[in-house]
Amino acid sequence: MKTLAAVAIGYIVGAKSGAKELDRLSRSVQALFETDEFADLVGAARAHVGSGLRHIAALVDGQQPAPDGAVDIVGKVRNLVEHKVNRPRAP
Repeated sequence: MKTLAAVAIGYIVGAKSGAKELDRLSRSVQALFETDEFADLVGAARAHVGSGLRHIAALVDGQQPAPDGAVDIVGKVRNLVEHKVNRPRAP
């Protein structure tokens, strides 16, 4: 993800500024990615995504009640999961 963002930013800036500015930007982006703050941000984002996925899994498994308005969606996802889990596997 970091590489993709750096490439996109670098392409845009490089097209307008030339190789010297692109190299400067590349060093700046690399320095940003190496900071403790960025590592903390990535860690917090991973934890948040993990928590969200566990919550969704609990909804699909029926361990938590679905919020109002989401009952139809959760029911559809449960049906899809049950269909995939219960279908016979090909030999």
